[in-house]
Amino acid sequence: MPIEDYKKYFEALELSPDSQLSEVRNSYLHLKSLYSNDSIVTSAIAYELSEEKRHDIVEQVEEAYTKLIDFFENKGSDPAGSKKPSFVVGEELKQYMSGMTSFSGELLREIREKLGVNLKDVAVFTKIRKQYFEDIEREKFSSLPAEVYLKGYIMEYARYLSLDPEKVANDYIGRYRSAMKDKGKQD
Repeated sequence: MPIEDYKKYFEALELSPDSQLSEVRNSYLHLKSLYSNDSIVTSAIAYELSEEKRHDIVEQVEEAYTKLIDFFENKGSDPAGSKKPSFVVGEELKQYMSGMTSFSGELLREIREKLGVNLKDVAVFTKIRKQYFEDIEREKFSSLPAEVYLKGYIMEYARYLSLDPEKVANDYIGRYRSAMKDKGKQD
């Protein structure tokens, strides 16, 4: 697809069509955080911007981000010039992965290790600090960033490992919310 077909997605993220992947990622995280339910910035004008409208905006931002990630992957470009390695997933690993019902930090680590992937490589490719991936795998929830950023990081990690980003993120965020809720009860 030519870049003109992606223009509306760049506009949804308030970017120009010549933006780099890192700018797309940063704008996505910023806008998602801005229009989330618990944003301090929009709380002052909450009466002007209904929850339904904010939800619609977040959905548009999500769609734009997904489409632009596909655009950059299909274009084969990365701002740093690095490309995601292609993995040869053997039958044993396919069988192992087919039995998964829910993704946890430990399971992500196991998959990464079975693929022979180094966390440093993931960090370099995604432009996300290695420490976050270590904390995700260890489920050190108190050390992780805000949920909106965490979801983006997990989705990038899942994409790198050739997993379903939505499924992985939803499973992990469910575990995160549960742990944070339990932590709140203990305090």
